[in-house]
Amino acid sequence: MVLKKCLNCGAFISSDAEFCSSCANNYDYNKTILKGYFDNAVSETGSIPSISDATGVSPSVVQKYMLENNYIDANGLEATSFASLPY
Repeated sequence: MVLKKCLNCGAFISSDAEFCSSCANNYDYNKTILKGYFDNAVSETGSIPSISDATGVSPSVVQKYMLENNYIDANGLEATSFASLPY
C-alpha cells in the first residue's frame, strides 16, 4: 500500500485519488454550485474574482472548473492567476 498526500489539505491517503474523501466531496459540491451558476448565467460570466464572490467558491476552484469546461483558455491565463493558490 502506497501512502500519498491529498493535493488540497495534505492529509495522508492510501488510494490512487488526488484528494482525500473530504476534499473530494467538497470539490464535487463546489462544482455543482458552479455548474448551476454557469447554467443560469444569461450574460457574460465576468472575472474569476467576481464569480467567486457571487458563488462563495474559492477562486482557485473557479479557475480549475473554468479550465476543465473550456470557459477559459489555459494559454491565456495571466501570471497573477489563482492556479498556484493551495485552496
